[in-house]
Amino acid sequence: MMKEYLKIGFMNPQKLTDARKMTRKQILGFFAVLALILTFSMTSMLINVLSTLQEDGTEIAEQIPEFTITDNRLVTDDDQESYVHQTNSFLFFFDPNGSIETSEIDANLNRLNVPIGIGLMQDEFYLNVTGRSLPVTYDQLDGFTHTTFINLMSQIGNLSPLVLLFIFAVAYLASSLSLLYEWLILSLFTNILVTLFRLKFTFRKNARMALVSLSIPTLSISLIEAFGYFVPFAFELKVGFALYFLFTSLKAIAPKKKKEE
Repeated sequence: MMKEYLKIGFMNPQKLTDARKMTRKQILGFFAVLALILTFSMTSMLINVLSTLQEDGTEIAEQIPEFTITDNRLVTDDDQESYVHQTNSFLFFFDPNGSIETSEIDANLNRLNVPIGIGLMQDEFYLNVTGRSLPVTYDQLDGFTHTTFINLMSQIGNLSPLVLLFIFAVAYLASSLSLLYEWLILSLFTNILVTLFRLKFTFRKNARMALVSLSIPTLSISLIEAFGYFVPFAFELKVGFALYFLFTSLKAIAPKKKKEE
């Protein structure tokens, strides 16, 4: 019986009104299927982000000069100059000479639209992630060397089986919450449509139809995003197409107005 509702959702949305007969178990199963579709899309996007982080981290690590953190200061060769290295993910500042201020890092992150700023400054380690700054004094990093930093940057975005499992679990939870929100909003709109068509369905039945109507929009947008493309107004598009399917399905069974003689 579950196959019938999957067929309606993904292949025959003109019969969405049949979804009113779904049992609670079938509703949970259908919700799980849609959440899983969203999860694969979100996991794919997160893996792409982590892969980029790993590549960019390795690029920065390959060019880092030798240094040590000694007596709360960044110690390098006397002739080592300060420099800046930019990638798609990182804006890295190496400044053993005290010529760069943390405010300069923040300003450049905003100007260049780079998500992560890292500063190995003369007397502090500075980290800015999407606008949130985290200055760390060097007394917390005593003995920190270029080897430690290289290993750290090389491990960023490492996709071990445990990391992949964690990403999938987080993505499934986030997808479920997102789907639940979309389902609730669409159920309210479905209730309005049912009233306009002068049909007497309960809210629970309307919610069943709303859930199934999300099938094609969810699958279509998820496939596009899984290939790394950003879909603007994704929520609005999902609700819009779902409402269109609901409208055509409800219109087919709505009572006809009597023609005036």
